Amino acid sequence: MEYILFFLAMKYLALFPFLFVFLGSATVPQHPVLTISSVPSSTEVSFNPLPKYKASQSDEPGQHWRHRPKTPAYKVRISFSACEYFTDELKQLYTTDIDDIEIVGYILEHLRTLGRLESDLTIKMIQAQYDVLQAAIEQEADQEPLSSSEVDNAINDGNYHEAIRLLKVAMDEETDGFRKGMYSFQIASIQYKELGLFEQARNNARQAAELAGNFGKTYLLLGDIYLRMSRNCGESWKERMAVIAAIEKYEHAREIDTNVVIEANRRILNLQGSLPLREEGFPRGVNAGDKVFVGCGIDETITVRFQ
Repeated sequence: MEYILFFLAMKYLALFPFLFVFLGSATVPQHPVLTISSVPSSTEVSFNPLPKYKASQSDEPGQHWRHRPKTPAYKVRISFSACEYFTDELKQLYTTDIDDIEIVGYILEHLRTLGRLESDLTIKMIQAQYDVLQAAIEQEADQEPLSSSEVDNAINDGNYHEAIRLLKVAMDEETDGFRKGMYSFQIASIQYKELGLFEQARNNARQAAELAGNFGKTYLLLGDIYLRMSRNCGESWKERMAVIAAIEKYEHAREIDTNVVIEANRRILNLQGSLPLREEGFPRGVNAGDKVFVGCGIDETITVRFQ
């Protein structure tokens, strides 16, 4: 009998560790296991579409948004409610940038990616707007009387007179004043930089300034031409007056066109040491602020300033 009791006691003692583990596991809090998935939930997706689209514009030159592959579904998988909210956001973009073909194209692409059908009224409306913008761009391209490649090829071949001839023909056929001014600017640039025809370049640059008055590079070119003409003035005082004429053109360029401010400032800074000295004006009876006519082919009146 004692032997049987001893045997049973040993048997239950052997089971005691397993019972402890079982009971202990019931009291230990269970922590969830985190899993990583490539598919974010609807609460994890936060769209800021425009910056992402702008970044996508670094594709190869000429690549159209329609020719880019669709965004993989796993990157835009969102709930129905989020989809509706995102669509409203796209509609707001459309309302704000209705005349921007890149924005309209972006909206079309993402509405389709989100599952909107071609029969959807919103898709039809935005597609119609895109078609109108695209047609306007194509019509404008068709109206270009001159291929820039023709002029570029002529310049690359050193055939500068042919390039000027092509530009003059295009200018005669052009009705838009600003474009006429751009052709005249190109002609003046070739005459100045490649042919050394300074007076002709001056005349065409002035014509460009009249036709496209807000294009700052025209006035930079005029300043460069005046500076080159100053070498033919014959005496130091006249040369320095011509320098003032060039500086005035550079100053006007930076006033009308923020795109040329850096270049204009650099030119002006480089010419500060070429301004006349005050003692040079004294024997001539010229003071700062006086109006003086500058010849040397420049033929303009400038306001005197000293170093």
